[in-house]
Amino acid sequence: MLINEACRKSGLTKKAIEYYETQGLIHPVIRENGYREFAEDDIRRLKRIAILRRLGLSVPDIRQVLTDNNTAVLQAISTRKALELEYAQDKQQLLKELVETRDWEDIRTRLEQLDRKQSIRQRLLDRFPGPWGQYLSFHFAPYLSEPVGTVQQQEAFETIIDYLDRIEISLPGDLMTILDEAARSKEPSVTDQVQKNMAAALQDPGQYLDANREMLERYLAFRNSREYRNSPAGKLQRWMEQFSKESGYQEIFIPAMKRLSPSYRAYHEKLTCADRRFQSSLKMTDTPD
Repeated sequence: MLINEACRKSGLTKKAIEYYETQGLIHPVIRENGYREFAEDDIRRLKRIAILRRLGLSVPDIRQVLTDNNTAVLQAISTRKALELEYAQDKQQLLKELVETRDWEDIRTRLEQLDRKQSIRQRLLDRFPGPWGQYLSFHFAPYLSEPVGTVQQQEAFETIIDYLDRIEISLPGDLMTILDEAARSKEPSVTDQVQKNMAAALQDPGQYLDANREMLERYLAFRNSREYRNSPAGKLQRWMEQFSKESGYQEIFIPAMKRLSPSYRAYHEKLTCADRRFQSSLKMTDTPD
């Protein structure tokens, strides 16, 4: 079909279709007379482009979605969009407060903190692949809203930014597939439950241990089993643990986060204490079955 028919079927204007062609999003056949000939696959692609544009995606994002054609890409873009929306809403709230208070210095200070928070969260999303980056961005978010009032905190922030700008992650293809599959998960309630369990464990490790000992022992037995070690999830866990040791994540990023955020330092101390108590009580080992 020619471009007029393509316009009718796709619901797009001639100008829009020509633009998407120049951007390399569609590739119609060019006849000898110079006319473009569109196939049904081109129409299907144009309809998807139209949907993605109406959802606010940029041309580079659309190109990535159409090229990779997997849920992980859409999930990553959706997460980034949510972060951008949250950032815009926070700035709108500051604008409202400025109208009411006229306290320029207070708003400037809070805006700088908001920008620092956004800088770290955006880099976590960009540098760590798929659900890994999404988890880290949301995990650290509550600890990035505190004011930076000391030289030590400012240096910690600069250390974090420098680390995230320099880090390179090359996840093996088979392990990346596991992360992609996680992105397709339809059960966000699982993550919510994990967070609730973590909060309960940190609140009172002893009580949580007594109430969940049998479940924890079964879980640890499975984690130490040959079945788990040979599973894709086991391989991914070992790769991440090795990465954390060798990349500076544990030696640079985490200590800097503790210097930047007093609340994160307190959380990390509770986490360390709870982990030691669990290991001691449950006799956690890496001995294979």
